[in-house]
Amino acid sequence: MKKNLIIIAIFSAAFLFLYFLGGNTAQAPLEFRNGTPPLKTAPFENINLEAKSAYIYDVVKEKSIFELNADSQLPLASLTKLMTAVVAKENIPEWMLIDIGEESVLQEGDSGFMLGERWKIADLIDAMLISSSNDAAAAIALNSEDFISLMNKKSADLNLVQTYFLNATGLDLTNYLSGGYGSAKDVAKLMDYLVKKHSSLLEVTRYDSLKINSRNFKNTNKLIEHLPGIIGSKTGFSDLARGNLAVVFDMGLEHPVIIVALGSSEEGRFEDIEKLYNETIKYLNMLE
Repeated sequence: MKKNLIIIAIFSAAFLFLYFLGGNTAQAPLEFRNGTPPLKTAPFENINLEAKSAYIYDVVKEKSIFELNADSQLPLASLTKLMTAVVAKENIPEWMLIDIGEESVLQEGDSGFMLGERWKIADLIDAMLISSSNDAAAAIALNSEDFISLMNKKSADLNLVQTYFLNATGLDLTNYLSGGYGSAKDVAKLMDYLVKKHSSLLEVTRYDSLKINSRNFKNTNKLIEHLPGIIGSKTGFSDLARGNLAVVFDMGLEHPVIIVALGSSEEGRFEDIEKLYNETIKYLNMLE
């Protein structure tokens, strides 16, 4: 009797361990987990990521392909600038000239902006997105007293339930407070909105570098010349967020797929996206 109780206890402990372990792990797409079509190895089954959270969204079929803690609210770092670009595009005329003030040039990082310069809003958006310029983001936001409120209103309008912003750059405000928060799923929704409503904003992020106003801006996404089909992307990194990256790829015949990784490392985010990209190709090929 005692021996039977010990065996039951061991099996119960093992079951609970596997149950809780399984609740925080990635899963293959449902159609493969159900065994149709029969596969030796399902896509994403053995994937190993540094990221705390990841999400893949098929824009054409409007469905999730892969999720890992996709609803977890995490610091966004410079992914915040995607919303900065949307709000600027929808609320400020693209020809408007913006003064580069002291508060802008004192932002973290040096994008080459000079105090007293005047830039068209469209050029500031381009510089901000390709090089993740904090100077440009701050200059855009300082143009309006309620800019951050507009960012949060747009977040609510798009039903980004885990997302809110405290600044336009995504820079950490303190050692424990980020400039913006959101989930991988929310970031994918925002990228989806950009692809469908403001695809022109993402065009600048397809280039390795770009000259704007006689100044060269380098793309912060190292995958630009490495992975084919990139439609647009945005990097993010801060002490609180660690490494973030959101990319939308054309997987062929105008088939955009959005891949987001949050909470990785500075280099690991690129490796994570590449792994997710390769598994997505495998997934799509198996459906054909």
